[in-house]
Amino acid sequence: MYRFGREDLFQQTFYSNIMKMDLLIEKFEEMIVAEKNLSLQSVSAYKSDIKNFLKFTDDRIEVSKIDIQNYIEYLRSQNSKQSSIMRSISALRQFFAFLIDDKIISENPMLNIKLKSKNKPIPKTLSEKEIELLLSYFDSKTDARLEAMLHILYGAGLRVSELVSLTMDSIVQDEDSKRYVLLVRGKGDKERVVPLNELAVAAIKNYLTTKIERPKFSKYVFPSNSKKGHLTRQGFAKLLKKMAVEIGIPISKISPHVIRHAFATHLLSHGADLMSIQKLLGHKDISTTQIYTHISNEKIKQLVEKNPNIKKLKI
Repeated sequence: MYRFGREDLFQQTFYSNIMKMDLLIEKFEEMIVAEKNLSLQSVSAYKSDIKNFLKFTDDRIEVSKIDIQNYIEYLRSQNSKQSSIMRSISALRQFFAFLIDDKIISENPMLNIKLKSKNKPIPKTLSEKEIELLLSYFDSKTDARLEAMLHILYGAGLRVSELVSLTMDSIVQDEDSKRYVLLVRGKGDKERVVPLNELAVAAIKNYLTTKIERPKFSKYVFPSNSKKGHLTRQGFAKLLKKMAVEIGIPISKISPHVIRHAFATHLLSHGADLMSIQKLLGHKDISTTQIYTHISNEKIKQLVEKNPNIKKLKI
C-alpha cells in the first residue's frame, strides 16, 4: 500500500487550502453580485483586492486589527493610490462582514478601521414612484412571500440579513395600541423595535394564511431548505432582480440595500428627524445616518437645475 510521505501530505494540505480559499472567494462573489449594485469591473476589482490581502496574510482569515493596519501600510509602501486603498478597505469590509454573517469567523477585524475619503459617494436609492411601481407588481402577480418581504423591507428599513432571518416570535402586537412591531436583532446582537405599517401587516397576514409549503416546526417567517433554515440573502436578492426585470426597472438600480436607502431617504424627505431614522435603521453612530441628508440636498440641486424659475435660490 502506498503511504503518503511528508512532502505528499504538505502538498495535499497546500492544495486543499487553496481550494477552500477559492471556494470562499467564489461564495463572496456570489453574495456581492446578488446583493450589491456593483459593476462587473468592480466585482473583479473586489476579488483581486481580497486575493491580494490573502496573499499578504498567507491565506489567514482569522486576523486582527493590527494585521489590517499593517496591510494598509503595505499598500501605502507600494505607492498605491488613495482611491485604490479606499476600494481595498471597502472590499475587506464587505468580505469580513460576509464571513461574520456566514459564521466562518467570530470577530470582525474591520469594525474599528476608519479611513476617511474626501469624496464619499452618495448611496443609490429609488424614487417614491419607482417604489410604487415595484409594489404594483402584485396587482397582477400572486407571490405572497415576496410581497410580504418587500413590504417589510421598505416599510421597516431592515438589513437584508435581518429580513431573511426574522423569526415568528419577532412579530409582536402591542397590548395597548394593538399596533404590530418587529423585534429586530441587528449588528452586534443588539435588539431594536421597528413599527410595522398597515400594508406590511396585511401582506404578512396574507402570506402566513396562504397555502404554501412550509418546513414543519420552522421558527422562521421565511423558511427554506437552506443550511440556515431560512431564505438566503442571495435568494431574496435574485427574486428582487427578477421582479425588476419584469417591471422594467434596470437591475443595476435595485438591490435589498437600495430599498433600505429608499426607506430612510423618503422618511427624511417627509419630515422625519435623523435621530428617529438612526434608531429605525439600527445605526450605532449618527454620522452613518447623516449620508441621507446629502441625498436630499442632491435632489434639491437637481430640482433647481431643472426649474429655471428657481435657479437663483441658494442651497
